[in-house]
Amino acid sequence: MTHTVPLSSSIPATSQVLREAEALSADILENIELSQVKLSAVVLKALRLARLLNDFEHQQIFEWESGGYPRGSSGVSKEVWAAGAKVGRTFFKRSSTSETPRNYMYSESIERMEHTVATGTTSLQAAQAGSSYERTAIRKEMDIASERLASRRTLIYSYAARNHYELKLAGVADDVFGRIRLSVDASIGLVVPAAVRKLAAVYENLKSDNPEDWANATHSCRRVLQDLADAVFPSQAETRTREVNGKKVKITLGSDQYINRLVAYIEGMSESSRFNEIVGSHLHYIGDRLDALWQLRRALTRP
Repeated sequence: MTHTVPLSSSIPATSQVLREAEALSADILENIELSQVKLSAVVLKALRLARLLNDFEHQQIFEWESGGYPRGSSGVSKEVWAAGAKVGRTFFKRSSTSETPRNYMYSESIERMEHTVATGTTSLQAAQAGSSYERTAIRKEMDIASERLASRRTLIYSYAARNHYELKLAGVADDVFGRIRLSVDASIGLVVPAAVRKLAAVYENLKSDNPEDWANATHSCRRVLQDLADAVFPSQAETRTREVNGKKVKITLGSDQYINRLVAYIEGMSESSRFNEIVGSHLHYIGDRLDALWQLRRALTRP
């Protein structure tokens, strides 16, 4: 039986947690592939993986897989039933009084199922001199427990595998971004030495949970671009004509038009019109949003 497990939707951004989660997911896969430890021990690792990923849904599921799904005198709750159905614990069975199959759910923990298989082997050996009916009943109970354990093994393996590859991709993206960031920081630092400190403040503010720190990061980004424009293309009174969407428009290059000045600098350094168009479009996109956020902040803080 194959279970489709959704990818984690809230993977933490901290590199240390990503690395720990990736290593743990790899360990889980190896444990299952090589049958190194009991599945009851592996599910506890899956529980920790879900906790590292802030995957609260599967954290609860693996807790129940480890300790058993809670049952009351009238059966299981709707919440427990929904979780069990999602991970393949429900099944149809005909009762002795009706031909219509009814839906049931098994709630035994993984450890309990392992115990059933282990004690069943011992019971079979002891029942060799007994009746065939007794041996058949023992084998049937063992087969059911083994089949359910295989289903649980697939569940855990699928969860670990999917998150493992997602985490590897996240790690690659983190490494690529880190290399680009270092290159950009170094290049800007040569032209605007003070920008390095501002960029460091931006990174710190972005790690915060405080929206005010995010606003400060936005302002710092805007100031870095303004300082860079002042360094490579100082403001001037002249205007230029540029074709935008098939129409010729006048482009001002004053002190407040820092994006226009950066685009003008790029156009003077590159001979590729396509390159200038792409970079210019991205710069205008970023600048428009930084300016809009800055204006919004000023409006909200104005007495």
